[in-house]
This record gives sequence, C-alpha cells and structure tokens, in this order.
Amino acid sequence: MSAVVRGRIVRINQTVIDQADFFQVNGFNRVAGLTFGDVMAQTFYNNVPQPWTLANGGSTSDGQVKTGVLYFHEIPGALGNYSLRFRPNAAGYWRVILTYTAGQQIVAQDYDVMAEPAQAGGLTASFTHC
Repeated sequence: MSAVVRGRIVRINQTVIDQADFFQVNGFNRVAGLTFGDVMAQTFYNNVPQPWTLANGGSTSDGQVKTGVLYFHEIPGALGNYSLRFRPNAAGYWRVILTYTAGQQIVAQDYDVMAEPAQAGGLTASFTHC
C-alpha cells in the first residue's frame, strides 16, 4: 500500500481546491475512471473524526461547495487526475484521507485552517512635532 501526505495553509470558509493522485501497480501510470464510489473518505478536525460525506463533485461549481461534504471527481480532459474540494468551517488542524482500496492506495492531505486576519481600520493616531 502506498501513501501520499502533504499539507497546506488555508482560511476558514475558503473553498479548498486540491488534487488526489492514484497510480497503477507500476507506480507511474495513473488510474483513470474512478468515481466517488470507488474511494472512501475520512475527515478529521483537530484529530476528531467528522461525519462529512463524499459526493460527486463533477457538476458542482467552487461557489456551490458547502461545509460537511467532500467533493471528488475526475478532472474533465485530464484522465487519471482527480479533484478534491471542501470548505472547512473552523480554524485548526484538518486532515482528509481518501482510500482507494482496490488499488491499495491512500492519499492523506493536511490543512492548517486559519482565521481571517483582523482588518485594519478606524482612526489612525498621528503626532506632529512643533
């Protein structure tokens, strides 16, 4: 079984756009034609399992991605390349694991989700020397 792990920094309620890679036995050629029914998903927030569902993301735009759902589909025109999208709703450590059991492969992706930075605004103090 092979595993791929990597991490990213993202913002709360930002649609995360990522890719998952699954390879044939030779470790080089990609597996084409997988659907969301061919993989299993686990989602963790701060090391606590989340009851998020896995759905076909082929007809879902980035703006339609909602919290509580992982969207998975093969990228049109790029056989063997898979899109993974989701919208984390809290700051902290997130992990998404996709398991392609038939191919004995796991893709684990980590995300550090940060709050939006505070907006500077209001009055600014200014002192002049006389």
